[in-house]
Amino acid sequence: MVKYVYAIDYPTGQKRAYLEWVRTIADKLQAPAELKRATSYDNFFSASPQRTVEFEFDTLEDAARYFERPEISHIFQTELPAHSSRVQITVLKSLGDYSKRG
Repeated sequence: MVKYVYAIDYPTGQKRAYLEWVRTIADKLQAPAELKRATSYDNFFSASPQRTVEFEFDTLEDAARYFERPEISHIFQTELPAHSSRVQITVLKSLGDYSKRG
């Protein structure tokens, strides 16, 4: 499994506008078959990063196909920067060393 983790800060006073924007793009982000799961979190303490969004894929190739789609690329390259004050991206690969064995 490959996970892209977006750490996002809202522009000052714009959390509500960000959340309204997310509602308009959520279906587009979730539609492609390459995406296995998308999960978002708000920082409980409102510290930076204020929001974390995870996108999970089976393979790095699936992730590449997803982010190369014109409708997805537009959201991440044009719209997201306009609706955030800071974005940091981390790409992670799942390992089994902490897997709970039962």
